[in-house]
Amino acid sequence: MDDKTIREELRAWILDRSGAAPDQLARDNQPILEEGLLSSLDVVEFILFIESLREEEVDIEAIEPEVFDSIDTLVEAFFPDVPAASRAGA
Repeated sequence: MDDKTIREELRAWILDRSGAAPDQLARDNQPILEEGLLSSLDVVEFILFIESLREEEVDIEAIEPEVFDSIDTLVEAFFPDVPAASRAGA
């Protein structure tokens, strides 16, 4: 899965869960938790979704709250093997 697809999948899940309008998460650096797009209960299900995208488990004990700040921080934290060069246009 490429960087663009990962970002689209993350965005779609968040918008679907929150019921927010697409413009509330139009940019990859827009705040997610700060804007109330996900609740603390949503985060648990979101991690399961991320695991399905990664096709491997997430080390829950290694997760810092800051990784949920934006699409950018999610990709950096959970998809580190996606080449950074492909992120430049996102």
